[in-house]
Amino acid sequence: MTRIRHLLLPAVLLAATLTGCSSDDQKPTPAAATSNAAPTARTVAGTLMLTDTDGVTWNSTTGCQGDGGYDDITPGAQVTITDAAGATVGLGKLGNGILETAPGATSGKGCKFAFTVPDVPAGKGFYGIEVSHRGVVQYPEKQVFGVLALTLG
Repeated sequence: MTRIRHLLLPAVLLAATLTGCSSDDQKPTPAAATSNAAPTARTVAGTLMLTDTDGVTWNSTTGCQGDGGYDDITPGAQVTITDAAGATVGLGKLGNGILETAPGATSGKGCKFAFTVPDVPAGKGFYGIEVSHRGVVQYPEKQVFGVLALTLG
């Protein structure tokens, strides 16, 4: 019985050694090195500039915000991203407003809001963006995942 064990031990060691050997041609390629796939979700970021200087008021807590016909344009107003079929694919909100000179204005200040919408699925082609209830505006994917500069007023 002892003799059988002594014969089996070298055979097992030889098999284990041979199993660990392989040629460079057979080495698996790590998945991370071969994957060129685009991310499946990205962040949409941009600004909304309220350019009607008569429609802007100042709030000491949240900065500027819309007034009168623009009273829905305030910090926390919803930003909705939809796909080409109109399905909602992301939600965000306007940040605090910052007083700035509105493009093309000769006097007064406009109100600029930043926003981000995280986890928007990539690869949809076209996307719609709506702030508050102001209507959906369509953008191509390349533009949506750049930095958007929206205007109202």
